[in-house]
Amino acid sequence: DLSYVYAAAEEIADLIEGFTVVVTKSTVPVGAGDEIERIIRARRPDAEFAVVSNPEFLREGAAIEDFKRPDRVVVGTEDERARAVMRELYRPLNLNETPLLFTGRRTSELIKYAANAFLAMKITFINEMADLCEVVGADVQQVARGIGLDKRIGAKFLHAGPGYGGSCFPKDTL
Repeated sequence: DLSYVYAAAEEIADLIEGFTVVVTKSTVPVGAGDEIERIIRARRPDAEFAVVSNPEFLREGAAIEDFKRPDRVVVGTEDERARAVMRELYRPLNLNETPLLFTGRRTSELIKYAANAFLAMKITFINEMADLCEVVGADVQQVARGIGLDKRIGAKFLHAGPGYGGSCFPKDTL
């Protein structure tokens, strides 16, 4: 339900003065930024603004640490002025060598879903391996360690258990 996002776009439209960068941090369907732009443009055809997708990649229980030291920052915009604003906003993180990835807005929106789907797939995969280990008499923890040491795979999200949950994975992988 994006009604709150679209209502916020209407409120923002009424308040725009000068060039304004409107940033979506929430996970939104691909193309939501286009609709936000349309809503603002319909309400304020004269406004100078850019809608930017800047998805969060915060883990539950580690949000503060992830905010301070993100693996990467993804910024989706085709507007050069917005790109400059976002680059300056994230400059302190860039000093810590956090990769700052600029993409198109729709690409940025999809990156969030792709990341969540991939991590959910890793959890599902190791749970399937746990079932197979039971059948063949192997140790799933050693299998997970053995494949997790491969830098192309990595050890994170390779812990057999009840499956994935939380506030993002279930809704983002349907």
